[in-house]
Amino acid sequence: MTDKKIPELTEAEISKVKEKAAEMLGVCKKQNDIIGRQIFSILGRYARVIYYPLGGDAVWGFTRIKGSTQGNQEGKPFVAINSSVPLDCQVFAAAHELYHIRYDEKADVIPANIISEPVEDRNELKANRFAAEFLVEEELLLRELHLNSIDTAKIDIKDVLKLANVFLVPFRTMVKRLYEVNVISKADRNKYLSITDEEIAAARNRYAIVAPSADERIAIDNLTELAVEAYENKRITFEKLEYLLSFSRLCPPDVGIPDSARNAFPSDGELDEIMEG
Repeated sequence: MTDKKIPELTEAEISKVKEKAAEMLGVCKKQNDIIGRQIFSILGRYARVIYYPLGGDAVWGFTRIKGSTQGNQEGKPFVAINSSVPLDCQVFAAAHELYHIRYDEKADVIPANIISEPVEDRNELKANRFAAEFLVEEELLLRELHLNSIDTAKIDIKDVLKLANVFLVPFRTMVKRLYEVNVISKADRNKYLSITDEEIAAARNRYAIVAPSADERIAIDNLTELAVEAYENKRITFEKLEYLLSFSRLCPPDVGIPDSARNAFPSDGELDEIMEG
């Protein structure tokens, strides 16, 4: 990493990205709140989101801009998040895609090396900076430095890992964020960015800092909720419910519907309704 020039945004570009991040925090009323996992529900306001395990080395996520975010549900953009990558990477990917949906409105793919290798594309640089500004707001970061009694003149890898866990962002994102708010020097930024994944894992073990793990979850927007609702309203059969739940690797008991309902006969009242219909 240190042998490669790291592309950077201009001051004017950074200022505009900061405005967008502050605007979005205001819209979400999260100015004084660490976002973390909340990013998933925030993203869900503006896109139809699928979480699916694509593999640890696959892309972190991608977006397909189908229609206007201001339109109806069918016109919402489509976002996929790879649940095979660690949760902090999923959080970053969701915030990155939020930028593209709200301010870029272009299809996007997030490669697995999005924060470990230099990024040349200006829009990707802006999306990365937006994600950092949105997930790690400057005043909140400075507050956490104070609360954790971290000496800004002597920040080490343990401190970076602790802060990354607080905000639930990747280690390298926190390194860049500390540089962006003038807490560490460019030399320190480059030094920490050059640390390998193996060295980061070893440091986590040494300091007993738990690594955010992949959850491998499958969630297809609100398909499960709608399927259960349709079954409860007797619009689909038990077998159709099973089929729809299978997309999310679920079965009826997982959502509170016992297998005994499979062969349940209609009540006298239901039979009367059927006959009258």
